[in-house]
Amino acid sequence: MINHTVKNYNERVEACWQGKAIAGGIGAPYEGVPYALELTEQDVHIDEGPNDDLELQLLWLLFAEKYGLQLESKHFTEAWSNYIKYGADEYGVAIWNLKRGLMPPYTGLIDNWFTDGMGAAIRSEIWACLFPGNPEAAGYFASQDASVDHHNEGVWAEIYLAASESIAFEVNNVATALKDGLKHIPSDSRVALIVNYIFELYDHKVPYSELRNKIMKHSGSHNFTDCVMNLGFIVAALLFGENDFIKTILYAVNFGMDTDCTAATCGAFLGIALGKEVIPEELRNKLCPDISVSQFMETIPDVPRTFDTLAERVIKLGQTLSSELTDHSPLPTYSPVKASDFASPTENSWLIISEDNSIDMDQIEKSLLETHECPESLRSCVAEFNSINLDLSDYAKNFNSIHLFSFMTFQDICNNPLLMICSNTGITAWINGIQVLNYHGRQKEIPTFHRTEGGGTFYYPLKPGEKNLVHIRLLFCRKPLKFSMAAGNDQSQFLKDFEFRI
Repeated sequence: MINHTVKNYNERVEACWQGKAIAGGIGAPYEGVPYALELTEQDVHIDEGPNDDLELQLLWLLFAEKYGLQLESKHFTEAWSNYIKYGADEYGVAIWNLKRGLMPPYTGLIDNWFTDGMGAAIRSEIWACLFPGNPEAAGYFASQDASVDHHNEGVWAEIYLAASESIAFEVNNVATALKDGLKHIPSDSRVALIVNYIFELYDHKVPYSELRNKIMKHSGSHNFTDCVMNLGFIVAALLFGENDFIKTILYAVNFGMDTDCTAATCGAFLGIALGKEVIPEELRNKLCPDISVSQFMETIPDVPRTFDTLAERVIKLGQTLSSELTDHSPLPTYSPVKASDFASPTENSWLIISEDNSIDMDQIEKSLLETHECPESLRSCVAEFNSINLDLSDYAKNFNSIHLFSFMTFQDICNNPLLMICSNTGITAWINGIQVLNYHGRQKEIPTFHRTEGGGTFYYPLKPGEKNLVHIRLLFCRKPLKFSMAAGNDQSQFLKDFEFRI
């Protein structure tokens, strides 16, 4: 049975999902804006399209119903491998890692530039609703969920939110729940540091107009999905919003960045803590009773398709699991693994040469195209990497230019292969002697197909098994120096078998 200290459980589960959908719909049109907005209540528009913030939790409900308290990260891999079609960011990396034979928690760590993304934090509500007033249990299942596609801070973010939301069911107070949730994550984690910093700003009554600049200075990121930065926006909106739904959601959206996620999390949190009455009636009346989902979700049997059905099934399962927990052994706490404990399947090699007047790069390229072999005289310049995301800082000296050569091959059958290339410095790329990219925007790199920064993603007519010479020039190199390259399909999903070898 649900803990007797949890009042109005049924109503607040319903309010959680309503708040999630309404607020996420308000934030969706502004997702990714890198600047502050100035929206007012008159600007509120609810996008009714599908959102991963909500629909992934519909799928998690199926797995929680199937496995109950035995649910572990290995069970989530069934969903990622068989159902989920996302290719973006940490989702795409996790699916790629599963295709390559990895299992959690390494699926969330290896080759994953987005370990600290928002993709797990936005899935926290299901665990709070299933384990109200039990933050340890909510945090445990959140860690099992998050470990598939995140690591460290990305996992702590979901644990923190799940624990805080679980506490909110019991205390009915936003600030208390946010503060007590900190007991369930390490005090030295970046997640804990940003939350404590927001409380300092709140306690000192810092004007709202100054919050964004202070949060960005403390934990800002050029990646708009960074979980620590966005968690700062979430906590600030919840505290400074003073239990006013519209005010809180507008604060979250006006901070910019991952606006659909920050707004949706705030809306769900308010619904859990304060019930349906916190959501203005006119907004509740606008909410369609049917849940909008992506096309791939429509094919999954028994996924709840209405908000009433979702709430009913969550409530029923929550009551069952809460009664079973009394006889369950203690749940372990999350402990991040280390990349050094695992041999990555990605073993790439690149010929790396610093440019100087005595070396003819055109001649090297010509020789490689003719022989498809690295000259013996340059073998000492070949470096091995266990990632598609290369740290080349050791090669950056006095703003030099460096050249990278490797042969790219892949085995997947793919009609429209994409190449993603990016760096945090000026970059020019040739394939088989033909220039395909010349980017000097000097943006920091974001290595993902659908929103590449620091370079670009483009179609290139590669054929399975074909050896293609890749030549990269990085200009004015300085530390830290990063470079990433990968192959994908037109759905922005990584191809399974591609490699760079020389």
